[in-house]
Amino acid sequence: MRSISDSLKAEQVKATRKPLVKLEVATYGHPAAVAATELQWQDFAWERLTALNDAIVPTFHGLAVPGDGSVCRWRNDAGTGYYQRVTSPSGSSDWSTWSSFGSMAVGPFAVAAQGASVVIFSSNNVELYRRESSDYGATWGSWVEMSARPCERGCAAAFKSNGDLAVVHATDLNDPTSLYIQIRKSGTWNTGGGQIDGNHLVSALAMYHDGDWNILALMLDGSYIRLARGIYGDGDQYAAGVWSGWQFINSSKAKVDFSAQLSMRQFSTGRAGKYIPTYYEQVSAVNQARAVDNLAVDDPFVGYHASLGAVYSFTKDNAPWFYRLRPGTEFKDSDWYKAYPLDVIATYGLALASDGVYLYAAAPNQVWRTALPGSWAPPSAGSGAGTNYAVPAADILMVKERVSNILPGDVNKLAGELVFTLNNSRGTYNAPGTGSSSLIASLKRGSQVTLSIGYRASTDLLSVAGKYFIEGLGYSRKPGESLFIVRCVDAWGLLERYAFNRPVEWNSYASDFTVYDLIAKVVAAAGGTLSYKSRSSYITSVYPHLSVNAGENGAVVLRHLLSLVPDVIFFVGLDGYIVYPQATDSASYYLRFA
Repeated sequence: MRSISDSLKAEQVKATRKPLVKLEVATYGHPAAVAATELQWQDFAWERLTALNDAIVPTFHGLAVPGDGSVCRWRNDAGTGYYQRVTSPSGSSDWSTWSSFGSMAVGPFAVAAQGASVVIFSSNNVELYRRESSDYGATWGSWVEMSARPCERGCAAAFKSNGDLAVVHATDLNDPTSLYIQIRKSGTWNTGGGQIDGNHLVSALAMYHDGDWNILALMLDGSYIRLARGIYGDGDQYAAGVWSGWQFINSSKAKVDFSAQLSMRQFSTGRAGKYIPTYYEQVSAVNQARAVDNLAVDDPFVGYHASLGAVYSFTKDNAPWFYRLRPGTEFKDSDWYKAYPLDVIATYGLALASDGVYLYAAAPNQVWRTALPGSWAPPSAGSGAGTNYAVPAADILMVKERVSNILPGDVNKLAGELVFTLNNSRGTYNAPGTGSSSLIASLKRGSQVTLSIGYRASTDLLSVAGKYFIEGLGYSRKPGESLFIVRCVDAWGLLERYAFNRPVEWNSYASDFTVYDLIAKVVAAAGGTLSYKSRSSYITSVYPHLSVNAGENGAVVLRHLLSLVPDVIFFVGLDGYIVYPQATDSASYYLRFA
């Protein structure tokens, strides 16, 4: 694996030989350190992109992120719709400019985006309408009547990966406890109304597609308003067109006071006694509570991306909470976990959308984003090694190379170490790291040290034995003795020093990376590269589901990945090589040094 010259091979077997050690030091450009703004110790590290104290009044709203990464927002203001598109979203973007979107949006509406297509659904309290853009929301067609019931009790829309589109909506009109779903397949909307019979006392809706049409609803359950899930089958967990029915989710619930409505009815009829509130009395009570901003639970929104899975936001006591669907479970399992609150007021909830790198959350008066847990990428490689400067052989008093625990008793830390001691009796090394283009200037933390060993003959016969990186510098002084000590670590030591700056998830929802691919990513975290001399079939065929916690170091993750396969890794500097050891392997070289 390492080539040595025939002259060195011959010299090492001579009866008399003079050992030779050479140390060279070069400054080294490592990957840049993680910026403090990129630290993310939980699944969600929300960054606010809009100014604080935005004066826009919260109301019904929507959010979509089409394929160009722009952020599209809608809001309803006293029956007039307003629209905003920000093409390069950041904290310095203009989030204050809105354009009129017409008078159609008189209540809830739904938005969905896929690629260049963006669609919004709304109503005029009589009919359902849609309006579409085919250029990422830059320009829009006219409102189109859909000959379907309106959506003043809730509306949600979602695309399927093949381009099919569905909108689910609820209304007070004529049959207020029915739910309706319209689906466009191959460019054609379904006929027949898409009515889902049942007792659907809906106040808000959210939906995404992942195998089936998965629906969240804020629903009345007796005297309580709660979150429920329902599935409209599309051939995955349920046959196409089959309705699952509702199942309540134990995220939160709130009691709704119907007493005022009941008192009004009793006063009108002149009859006292206990009455069950009618649907309209219940709806009126919910609307009244929402109007004074004290509805204890409110609008759910769902965001979904293949690399993230499903996340829903849900407002409790005017503050949004976020829940993730556990990897490996289905929507019907309702296995939501990792609840995180955001310390902000969001009366009508925060709408969610993702571009695969960021998850956005928005209301009319605020926009937030957070990097996805699975969006981690290794830092860009640094500039590498500079000019090598040789340490004078006469100054080298001791060289020690070893593999040992960095911390006593910690078997998880097995970095290779190189320690060498130099004579500093003349004060040569009193100012390490100062100046430029010299050995003294190169003696600083992070610099690369190349150790070569061999023999002195008519010419110096040397072979590179290892490459290390300076970790610490120190002095030892005794009467008549002044020493300069340099401690170095190998690539494992650098990986132990690298801490993941955010939660990372690989292969949670798809088989994207093999063990070999993941090893390459982890090695790159310290600026290294990966190749192989030999490798097993397992290392390129196993796709492990791996979750890494923020703060976990790269060496631990690398050792875990190697434990999954029969392969091993060795480093030459920051160049990693995979080897699949076999009993029939032959030695590539022989080197005896004494």
